[in-house]
Amino acid sequence: MIASRFAVVCALLFGAAFVGAAPASGAGTDGACPDGGGVTVVVDFGDLGPGSLVRCAPGTPSNGIAALQEAGIDVAGSQKYGLAVACRINGKPGPDVESCAGMPSATAYWSYWHATAGGSWTSSQEGAQTAKPAPGGFEGWAFARPKSVNDMPAPPRVPPVRQAATTAPAASGEGSSFPWGLVVGAVVIVLVGGAGIVVARRRRAQ
Repeated sequence: MIASRFAVVCALLFGAAFVGAAPASGAGTDGACPDGGGVTVVVDFGDLGPGSLVRCAPGTPSNGIAALQEAGIDVAGSQKYGLAVACRINGKPGPDVESCAGMPSATAYWSYWHATAGGSWTSSQEGAQTAKPAPGGFEGWAFARPKSVNDMPAPPRVPPVRQAATTAPAASGEGSSFPWGLVVGAVVIVLVGGAGIVVARRRRAQ
């Protein structure tokens, strides 16, 4: 009976150890995509701050909105048009600038751009919900505040340049995401508990 209970406890301990080892889920990665590694999304917040955001959407996103989402960037549409109109990106602009009830103001809105790696930004000729990002290309968003409706918005200030790939250091025990401490602790518990069972049986035998 003692042995069976101990086996159950050990199983629970090992289960807890490996649940803790599960990697955290999250879409996209920081920085530009490596060559052939996805679509790079650049967001220039303009005067909204704090600057620009560059993230990689892996694979081939189905449209411009999907590229934002798969890069791990929040996007909210308008109440009337949904995601056919990108009204807020990562929560900006706030409601003090744009209510997001319908179409954004003609003097405060997100402009949408495309580029090839190492090329130049080109203003998109269609909406982000229907535009298909080019494989390995760049998707750009820049918050525009033109002085009049006739002024053309400026492209993102971050050039569509692919960053050189860096070699990740070899995995080691230090800094590794695998919880070796939990596993070692569980093994120690097993050994100590096993020794306790042996001692208990010997005492009974006496």
